[in-house]
Amino acid sequence: MKVLGILGSPHTNGNTVLLLDAVLAGAAAAGAETEKINLADLQLAFCVACGRCYAVGECVHDDDAEMVKEKIGEADAIVLASPNYINSVTAQLKTLMDRCSLQIHCQVWRGKYGAAVATAGGSGEEEVAEYANAFLRVCGAQTVGVTTARAAGVGALQDQEAALARAEALGKDLMAAVAEQRVYPEQVAANAAFAERMKQLVLHMAEHAPFQYDYWEKMGWL
Repeated sequence: MKVLGILGSPHTNGNTVLLLDAVLAGAAAAGAETEKINLADLQLAFCVACGRCYAVGECVHDDDAEMVKEKIGEADAIVLASPNYINSVTAQLKTLMDRCSLQIHCQVWRGKYGAAVATAGGSGEEEVAEYANAFLRVCGAQTVGVTTARAAGVGALQDQEAALARAEALGKDLMAAVAEQRVYPEQVAANAAFAERMKQLVLHMAEHAPFQYDYWEKMGWL
């Protein structure tokens, strides 16, 4: 089993990475192979809404976002991590999300599991983590939960020992969900409803977006 952690913070030694590393440590303790990607170290171009991914299955940009998406495809579980930047994820993580339109339309991460990590200086960390998990779900994944904390300084969390323990427990639970192929009925129902919306969109766009139509047909979903 493989878990991929994606760090959205521009501070690769800050508060958010403390929680992310603890989640990955928990997953590793449960037997997972783990990897961490720092988005701040990568070249990520903005989505320009050209529609090329829908049409031919390839992005107009040849940059590190494609590598990250490939690594997500190889993983059994994904952990997204971001501090609160004005009640949302960072620009780095949002840029990656925006580059995943095809993953959403084609429900490419169906069968995968996810979790989210968020920190804040004062508030909003829970909402940011839930936003990150919601993104994973619209790509087809099921999410196990979130772990959050508030800063006590640079590279320090409030009640740090307890926060790291919660994060490690989340990592172990994430691996348990993968191992037992856990089902979250409410998420499955919501995902099915969203997938039906995507199916109608794929059918409507079939002439102009043949790649995604062919993908749905190949998967037997049409």
